[in-house]
Amino acid sequence: MDVLAHCRVYPLANFYRPVPQFLQLPDSLGPGQVAFCHLIEHSFKFTPFKRRLWSECVKCSINEGSSILVIDVVSEWRDVIREAHVDVHYMNSTSILTMEGLQNFLIQLNTSPEEALKRCYLRDRLDKQIGGIIIDNLSYFTHDMTSYAALLKILRQLRQSFGCWVLTISYGLEYYNGVENSTATSNRGGALTRLPASYTSEMDAVILRETAQFGRLV
Repeated sequence: MDVLAHCRVYPLANFYRPVPQFLQLPDSLGPGQVAFCHLIEHSFKFTPFKRRLWSECVKCSINEGSSILVIDVVSEWRDVIREAHVDVHYMNSTSILTMEGLQNFLIQLNTSPEEALKRCYLRDRLDKQIGGIIIDNLSYFTHDMTSYAALLKILRQLRQSFGCWVLTISYGLEYYNGVENSTATSNRGGALTRLPASYTSEMDAVILRETAQFGRLV
């Protein structure tokens, strides 16, 4: 017992380093692997381009033997996941429908991953590395800079803990402008989404979906 009393406990993170995972961008965007990616969409429906991006997510997961966590704020991913015949962690709950609730879930994922993943509606094996996280859609939350600075910090912590890539999604400005642009705001200095520029500027890639079939890097 005297020996144990003098032992020092070190965090497992001091000795364990996860294998870094990267998301391969679709060929139409040019060659490239990214750790943090943001997609600007125009509706919650799955266009061919969005499905193509999802297919790349699945391929990265299968090739690396890892798992994907889909945080489905818009409640549109369940059928798409089932069509892909791939096992993922699927989170769709009222508890993540606010920025605070989303952040709390991600913090729990970082500190107690098994407990957090047990809250998911669908679950993959818990012994697999979390290779990627998808959050759809951030436009349903508050857009103050403080909240997004905190979110970005948490996502970077998850990247450090699990080696995972992160894909977040938001809507373009037209989503906020109401019927016939009735609530449109004046020039926003070239902004494409209402998320703070301090958040999107930290992404490795920002993709704007222009048509049902194509998108481009911005």
